[in-house]
Amino acid sequence: MNRINFNDGKICTIIGFWINFFLIIIKFVAGIVGKSQAMIADSLHSLSDGIATIAVYLGISISEKPADEEHPYGHGNIEVIVALFVSVLLLITGMFLGYTAIHSMMHRHFSVPGKIAVYVAIISIFVKEILYRYTIMVGKNLNSPAIIANSYDHRSDAFSSIGALLAILGARLGIKYLDPLGGVIISIFILKMGIEIITSNLKIVMDSAPDKNMQTQINNKIMNTKGVKTASTVKIHPVGRNYFLEVSITVDKNITVKDGHNIAEKIKDVLMNMQPEIKDVTVHVEPD
Repeated sequence: MNRINFNDGKICTIIGFWINFFLIIIKFVAGIVGKSQAMIADSLHSLSDGIATIAVYLGISISEKPADEEHPYGHGNIEVIVALFVSVLLLITGMFLGYTAIHSMMHRHFSVPGKIAVYVAIISIFVKEILYRYTIMVGKNLNSPAIIANSYDHRSDAFSSIGALLAILGARLGIKYLDPLGGVIISIFILKMGIEIITSNLKIVMDSAPDKNMQTQINNKIMNTKGVKTASTVKIHPVGRNYFLEVSITVDKNITVKDGHNIAEKIKDVLMNMQPEIKDVTVHVEPD
């Protein structure tokens, strides 16, 4: 019997989907039974989280397709598209929750929620924070923009539940305006997360270079290869979670073409073994 690989992107996403499905149901029921506007709004946020999780799963499935004539670098950028879709969902959710909260404050639509809403909000906070920590770990291990974006969606849901809890407790203690005010504050956090995800993924679309640490490691690997005089150009092309490298080196002008080719092959092997996200390396050899 095969053991479940919890570091697999699809497994992580499936777990997130079913947890979201469970939370959507109990939050909505708690909102109706407990007469809590904040909890009903929180259940709608979880619904958007569930939609995002489905999109991430489909994106991961497509990204695993091999390269073809139309997509010589593979299908990895579908994860960037999915991450942008998740960020748009966050922005829409944040604006909706903010609008709803402000509308309630302006029209003084206040109510006193029941205890069931308090209990469900607490459960949601703990479950979603654990799910966030698990998903962000998998996303970073796989360098997956879509899974990382989904993890932030989970955390935004946890923040939303914190806002709902404070609002519910405030209403039960008689400070009724805390219900919509908490919604406004949480909506700002959600909007901030959405903007951060858009910014980070637009860097991939614009072929922005990765962090300086990775660039330094690559340069060191090249210069430590026997026979390399200089590394004149190192271009790092991100495609989804993967990288494609283009390197230009100079070698002794008196060596044979075969020797130059062997040096290029050594560099390619060293860089591709450096980390699994590096999928291909093209090395141009020039005489010094």
